Amino acid sequence: MRVYGYSMPGYFQDLPLVGAPLVSEDSKNEEELRGIEEEIRRLSLEAQAAGRSDEAVNASGQQTAIQRIYELVDEDSWYPLNSLYNPMDNENGSTSILKGLGRVAGRWAVIVASDNKKRAGAWVPGQAENILRAAETAKILRIPLIYLLNCSGVQLDQQELLFPGRRGGGAAFYHNAELAQMGIPVIVGVFGTNPAGGGYHAISPAVIIAHKDANMAVGGAGILSGMSPKGYVDEESALILINAQKGPKAPAPGSAAVHHGETGFFRELCEDDESVAAVIRQYMSYVPVSTPI
Repeated sequence: MRVYGYSMPGYFQDLPLVGAPLVSEDSKNEEELRGIEEEIRRLSLEAQAAGRSDEAVNASGQQTAIQRIYELVDEDSWYPLNSLYNPMDNENGSTSILKGLGRVAGRWAVIVASDNKKRAGAWVPGQAENILRAAETAKILRIPLIYLLNCSGVQLDQQELLFPGRRGGGAAFYHNAELAQMGIPVIVGVFGTNPAGGGYHAISPAVIIAHKDANMAVGGAGILSGMSPKGYVDEESALILINAQKGPKAPAPGSAAVHHGETGFFRELCEDDESVAAVIRQYMSYVPVSTPI
């Protein structure tokens, strides 16, 4: 049976009012929420500030992670994610990366920056999971993933907390390959020294833009012990390494000259941190514009 003249909007509009109108303003509730927001902001800034001072990092000729991010993204487009994520209670209050969404050359991207204020950007407990979340966000939104990489490798005394498991440290490089297969760009800006775990981005399917003084080398105990014949690091090997540092030092393996001129891992070489950001912006300008968020 068909019913004519029936209007759902009219039905609701004609309903009698029940109860008192909702109070549109609740100053006490608003004040409490603003207090919570301010506390989150304070804790986030404390975690970001922990470690070396900005002045010390800048004096060494580098930008800090947050400075590199602001150099890269379009103005007023940086939206941090998981700033207080610290599941293993690291003393610096973070997982030693900065992560978020930002527009780069008008295109949205997920951005992960190694926090070079903290142990030279070393992998620490909880960081692998945080990086995986970045890759998953890029996959869901189908937008590029950008790394601003300055990673001294794994924090050795806690390495057993970093790599094992399906969501451990090695999984990040699987996800880089997965994103590439989906046609989602993975772009890496490389700064500083990146040994061992910090170097695996060089063998991931990514466009790598490097500072001229950057280096990247995959290796383990052999590198740390000066290629010790023991095949592992013990107290004796550590003392040999410490004493070796007091004399003339050989060039670090995996130099920019090698990876740009021979292996081809480094697509471009740049004179300074600002130039790395400029070249990443250039590559991002080639990506089709989308507005997923």
